Amino acid sequence: MRNPNLKRLIAALFCTVVVSGAMLAPAAVLAQEGVSTLPVIPELLQVNPKFPAMTRSADSSFQYEVEFTYRSGEARGRTFDLAVTGPPGWLTYIAESTYKLDSQVSAIFLEPYSVKQPIVVVAVAPFWLYPEPGDYPIELRVSSGELNDTVTLTATITARYGLQAATTSGRLNTKTTAGKTTTFGVNLTNTGTAPLDKVTMTSSKPVGIGSEEWLVEFEPATIENLAPGDVMEVQVSVTAPRNTVAGDYMVTLNYAGDPALSSAPPSLAIRMSVATPTTWGLVGALIVVLVVGGLVWAFRKYGRR
Repeated sequence: MRNPNLKRLIAALFCTVVVSGAMLAPAAVLAQEGVSTLPVIPELLQVNPKFPAMTRSADSSFQYEVEFTYRSGEARGRTFDLAVTGPPGWLTYIAESTYKLDSQVSAIFLEPYSVKQPIVVVAVAPFWLYPEPGDYPIELRVSSGELNDTVTLTATITARYGLQAATTSGRLNTKTTAGKTTTFGVNLTNTGTAPLDKVTMTSSKPVGIGSEEWLVEFEPATIENLAPGDVMEVQVSVTAPRNTVAGDYMVTLNYAGDPALSSAPPSLAIRMSVATPTTWGLVGALIVVLVVGGLVWAFRKYGRR
């Protein structure tokens, strides 16, 4: 070939073929040996509670919504075991969802990169044992073979102060006589989860007549250190003024606690049926007899004229 340009073109094409073959040869070999050149995606599991810490009173249930992040290079999903443990004496379980709290589950199937409805971890404290206020750990473990994740949830119990009042007889009415004292019993019960340092008692009573006032007394006047579940009986004495007109009157007994009660303080409205003393009844009867006798005498003496 006498044309030098043609020679250079042929040489360039030859070099390009040789270089391309050298670059493609390793890939062909790897393909023949079954080795993939795509990047490997490691499996990943993450447990994500929406609210990992909650604060409630001991007689409330703790409910934690938990979501999952699952990543894998495989197209197939995986089944994961669910296990929850709580403090001694606590009731703990896993519910299917917030709408199905009575449907308990122990495993869940996760597909890579899919969105799954959150499960709910339910924990109930043994409120009947009056647990101390404070933080309590609840552990959720999710596992499938060597792939697992664990999250610790926190249940913070706060004190609830409650008080209940009821008469020992179960009745809210009683009878009394003007000028005399009537006594009845009232049971005060600490229905909260923490002790009440002090319980005080007051009353709302009818308006007196003249200089005399209604008298309401409590024995004991105050109660100290009433423990949860404890019951204390208080004697209530009510005295109506001597000149009280016969009829029904309302006396309201009010109770308060220290620390302040978590709900409305209890009160008892007692209907007092007041009767006049027997001596006044005798006087009234005597007056009636005298009036009738006077009329009879007057009729006999002047009726014939």
